[in-house]
Amino acid sequence: MVSQILGNYMVEEGYMTREQFAKVLEEQTKIRVKLGLIAVSEGMLTLDQADAINRMQQVLDKRFGDIAVEKGYLTENQVSSLLKMQGNEYLTFAQTLVDSGIITMDKLGAVLKNFQVENGYTNTEMEAIKSGEVEKIVPLFLPQGAEEYEAVVTVALKTVIRCIDSQAYPMNGVLADSVSLKRPVLQELGGEQYWKIGFSDVDESLCSIASVFARENFSVVDEDAQDAVGEFVNCINGLFATSLSAQGISVELLPPELGKSAEVSGKKILMIPFGICGTTVHFVVTDQKEWR
Repeated sequence: MVSQILGNYMVEEGYMTREQFAKVLEEQTKIRVKLGLIAVSEGMLTLDQADAINRMQQVLDKRFGDIAVEKGYLTENQVSSLLKMQGNEYLTFAQTLVDSGIITMDKLGAVLKNFQVENGYTNTEMEAIKSGEVEKIVPLFLPQGAEEYEAVVTVALKTVIRCIDSQAYPMNGVLADSVSLKRPVLQELGGEQYWKIGFSDVDESLCSIASVFARENFSVVDEDAQDAVGEFVNCINGLFATSLSAQGISVELLPPELGKSAEVSGKKILMIPFGICGTTVHFVVTDQKEWR
């Protein structure tokens, strides 16, 4: 997810091409992050110190961490902590960028700073993005006033990542009193709380969900494709209903509703785009019964 968020920004800003980005996504699955890059990224070493250790490794038969401890740059506890971070997606992405010659570590730091400033993120929020954890990332893409939708968006995105596309990611959402929906697939949850939850199409993008979930190739969003998306929406809402039940809140799932298009209005309708399989799909949710 973090690779997509930062990678798409870098493509849009001209730091790399779309083709280079695709290659990075492919190569990062084969990369084991170097300890030096993690240490520099975490502020435990300077770039000069990491380079010095790398040069020593060329003449000494010793591991990076052992040399760092011997030189007094790092403690053994710090090395252990760094070793645990080698599977972090952001660090793998950064390592792949550097190894591919697309960008230097120094330049990457400047790019991240620009990304932070342009999006108005705090240092804590940047660390949340680097963590790759859905629970920490989702709130950054929700508009002000949509806090009560954080839990369901988190459940939805986690389910998309687990079942449809491991690289799925959120984009900035909007909160509105009316929205236009194309080929909507929506499900109502009633009972002790009311919810209306589902997806809306963008240029046949619902095929990205339908094709993977139904294991059938869809090129247009027809009724069969919408049925497949409806089954997936039911899975998301089943998990969400279970989380509500754990809080002592009982809701009932009604059958998914399929449509060709809709102009809907109400109060506090959240529409948040998800990047899925190279397409953009709108996730839609409201907890207001005034939905029309």
